[in-house]
Amino acid sequence: MRKQTKLVAVLSAAALLALGASMTSFAATGWVEENGTWVYYDNDGYKVTDTWKKSVNNWFWLNSDGEMAVSTIVEDEDNYYYVDENGAMVSNTWVQVENEDADGEDEPAYVWYYFQANGKAYKAGTSGTSFKPINGKKYAFDSEGQMLYGWIDDQSNRVTGDDAWQNGTYYCGDENDGAQRTSWDQIHVIDVTEDEEDQDYWFYFGSNGKKVKAEANDNDRATKTINGQKYVFDSNGKMLSGWVNGMSTTSVIASPDAVAAPYRNFSAETAGNMKKGWFQAVPDEDVNRDAYDDEEAKWYYAKNDGTLYNSTIKTINGKKYAFNEKGEMLSGLVAVQYNAANSEITNYVVIDTEAELNDFASFEASRTDNFAWDVYYFGASSDGSMKLGNQNVEVDGETYGFFFTKTGSKKGQGFGSDNNNNGVDNYIEDGAIYVHGRKAKADSDMKYEAFTADGKKQANGTTDAYLVNTSGSIMKKKKNVKDGNDMYICTDENGKIKYYDELKCGSTGAPSCGYHQ
Repeated sequence: MRKQTKLVAVLSAAALLALGASMTSFAATGWVEENGTWVYYDNDGYKVTDTWKKSVNNWFWLNSDGEMAVSTIVEDEDNYYYVDENGAMVSNTWVQVENEDADGEDEPAYVWYYFQANGKAYKAGTSGTSFKPINGKKYAFDSEGQMLYGWIDDQSNRVTGDDAWQNGTYYCGDENDGAQRTSWDQIHVIDVTEDEEDQDYWFYFGSNGKKVKAEANDNDRATKTINGQKYVFDSNGKMLSGWVNGMSTTSVIASPDAVAAPYRNFSAETAGNMKKGWFQAVPDEDVNRDAYDDEEAKWYYAKNDGTLYNSTIKTINGKKYAFNEKGEMLSGLVAVQYNAANSEITNYVVIDTEAELNDFASFEASRTDNFAWDVYYFGASSDGSMKLGNQNVEVDGETYGFFFTKTGSKKGQGFGSDNNNNGVDNYIEDGAIYVHGRKAKADSDMKYEAFTADGKKQANGTTDAYLVNTSGSIMKKKKNVKDGNDMYICTDENGKIKYYDELKCGSTGAPSCGYHQ
């Protein structure tokens, strides 16, 4: 019995020792604060490392030393998490952390992450740049979960350097913004091709965030209709404004006198929409260098596709207007060679001097085809519409009377011009001489002057020249009218001069005119 009792006693002692050990192990299992930090012991009494442990509703990370991580990024396999100052995993929130690469060029002091409901940071996928919707905006992240910003390419890479705006596909603001841009945005860039490298350019980003730009087969120009207006962008995505060429494959500007038809005007830098209809602008320097240097604005009319009317006469809103080869609206008195078959102006001269007004032979010498010169009047520079009927036209400071045909195939042409290609066309009509619309008139101090049938002024007394008064009327069947030189003049029934002398015809000692007998 004693032996048996001793055995029981021994067993009891062993049980007590085992229980004590078990109690010690239980006391060290779970969370324990040691040296100012928390650790976690497993059931075997060992510190847990490189793993997550949950407490109530929060997850905590035990690092490689077994200590609970606080206020840091946690990399677990291929995912990134963040634990706050209490060590709890965060979710559904932005977190800004210090950038370990801040010493690198173009690197910010801090970077942003966004942690989802499961605590994982958004990061780049494997098939190009993707954007994540967060609070109504979209953001992109790199392969380590850092929010991308600025210019971004198609492979979730941030594009840096002065040429980033040229090479980037998306734009996401600065390091404290990051939201994907859609629609219009004016962005500050460095453009080394400009005299002042710092520039603020307008870009347009589609609903997918990609900037609109011209591709290689677009001839370096891409047009896009936005809210009913057309805009143009170059191969870097910059919105172009003002005069833009390169809109077609025929748009090479060979000289300052080149045709401007391929040019389109896209308003000012702050608007940029393509002009349609009437607009006024200073010409491009490659098209009209003098007007460009003088900042002299011209009037243009752009069709719906933005191209300009040029080298033509067109009816616009019930009125006719002429445009030169540069697309500029013509005004004033203009001598024109016009091919009505295709509505093309083949040559023109704006009549600015009396010499041009009097000498159509100079125009004829410059003829390039078989079309005659006709004269039109397109009003003042602020008007430009074709004028009809009687008009007072100022040339080189002098005012001249004109008449322009009101109806028919010659509508708008200076009366007296026909299309017989001789370059000097005139009619005597309604008791007056017209040369390309200009009415021959005597100077006021002369009272009467002689003109040939082609409107050229002659010395008074020239036989068979027509006698014309200061209002332009041909003086028919006149006897002894006196001009400014105190000479007496007689004319026949057509108004041709038959007598010119200082003595009255028929007076004693005066020669006979042979007409008034």
